[in-house]
Amino acid sequence: MTAKRESRGVDRVSCYRAGVSGEDSSAPSLQTRTRAFLDEFFAQGEELVRDLIAENERLRAALAATGRGNAAEPTTDVIARLMRQIEELEAECAEIRRLAGSVQRESGDYRSRLDSLEREHYHLASMYVAGNQFHTAGTVDEVLRTIIEILLNFVGVGRFTVFAMDEERQVLFPLIREGGDVADCREFAVPSDGPVAATLQPEGPWRAGRPLGQTDDALMHLPLVSGTRLVGFARLEQFLPQKQAFAESDFGLLELVSEHSGVGIETAWIRAHAKEMPLGRAALEKLVVS
Repeated sequence: MTAKRESRGVDRVSCYRAGVSGEDSSAPSLQTRTRAFLDEFFAQGEELVRDLIAENERLRAALAATGRGNAAEPTTDVIARLMRQIEELEAECAEIRRLAGSVQRESGDYRSRLDSLEREHYHLASMYVAGNQFHTAGTVDEVLRTIIEILLNFVGVGRFTVFAMDEERQVLFPLIREGGDVADCREFAVPSDGPVAATLQPEGPWRAGRPLGQTDDALMHLPLVSGTRLVGFARLEQFLPQKQAFAESDFGLLELVSEHSGVGIETAWIRAHAKEMPLGRAALEKLVVS
């Protein structure tokens, strides 16, 4: 069982990396397209400069051919033409610089907005997938696998332990562990004070802004609840190597895990101990609150 979980972990880590930083390498990026566009602008400018130099040389030759003692009319025409060429070139270069600068600024804004939209899309997709997985989980094992997938693949926590509540004995015991051996963890009584106790109070699901319950061996203690019933908690111990801290989008996923995994575990527990019986009209009508 441990070997299989570790094998899946490798796949999930690579998925996490791709989800955070991946781009479609088969299509040219916006930066590449912008650079090519700017290169085309500057290439046109260089071509104009070359044309001006050639024209200047031609005009110089024409000017020399007219001779100093000739009438001033041709010389004046040549100089005027040269000045017009210079003015047109300067105007053209100024326009190219303006357009290039505008493209660069706008492309930067578009790139920033595109990055923002991609992050929002990834976050919403993560929330949808996570919520759907909890809703379709029918057993405690399926709920736990969903917790592992979300914390590892979406949040980027590489080592964590999920503890469950033994209500009769009022102790929390280790149920599964990712990134380590569950046998290394021990059960303990539900704490009444300290940073861990502050996060495990029956106040409903954890919400962003509440204490994380950080300790020397944990980034966070995340309660798993159903209503105000404490079902267990996840001790988040260490990020994946490519992650340094929680992102703002992580807190929405952690809220979802806190609420839906607790409900999922409780529902799976009730289902496992319920007597099998077919749906019936009379029984269902009695359950309808009038």
